[in-house]
Amino acid sequence: MKGLLLALGVYFLISLFILPFQYKYIKALKEMDKERMKLGLSQSEYYEKMEFGREQLHFNAQGNLLFIGANMLATVLYHWRQK
Repeated sequence: MKGLLLALGVYFLISLFILPFQYKYIKALKEMDKERMKLGLSQSEYYEKMEFGREQLHFNAQGNLLFIGANMLATVLYHWRQK
């Protein structure tokens, strides 16, 4: 039980550390979404036309289990600040 609490505590601290970086990433994604809409492309078309390296960075930032907590916190913070 102590080990689980320690692991969750460490994960929470890592998420807090990563939060500013993920917030900037979420903000940039929203800007990219505006650009995509101006071009009239679907999300899949937009990502298909993206450079391979940039596409892989997005995939890693969105799909990495280490970033899930920070991604959720950054998304909530972004939406809270936009209201």
